[in-house]
Amino acid sequence: MTKRRSKKTVVIGVVLIIAAAVWGLIRLFSQSSEGISGATDRERTAYIESFGYEVGTVPDKIEEIRIPANFDEAYEQYNAIQREQGFDLRKYRAYYAKKYTYSIKNYDSPSPIPICANLIVIDGIIVGADISSSEAGGLMTVLAKS
Repeated sequence: MTKRRSKKTVVIGVVLIIAAAVWGLIRLFSQSSEGISGATDRERTAYIESFGYEVGTVPDKIEEIRIPANFDEAYEQYNAIQREQGFDLRKYRAYYAKKYTYSIKNYDSPSPIPICANLIVIDGIIVGADISSSEAGGLMTVLAKS
């Protein structure tokens, strides 16, 4: 009887290990290796500056965020901004990410409210970006200029 339980335990353990390995590989390969690198401050600021914006060399704020598993209407609208510039946060539902916020020094706006560039980074890859103001109901648009 103990040999039978021992074999059963080993089989269950092997199945769990295989399942974990498959999950890890799927997660690893679901992220595009051809993404935009944002692992360092220099890479992130260079990306923002490639659209003609001037920002500091370090972020004003770094937050850990979680991309929701289920998108409500507001997040679907936010993701529409992302898709407009080639990103799609649906691939990263329930993932944790870092959000880097940089103040834009040369944004042409009549408002005295500061304008910021936000980058969403997962495992060193930029998966989302936007420009926003800190005021409620304020500006929220794509980072990429036309």
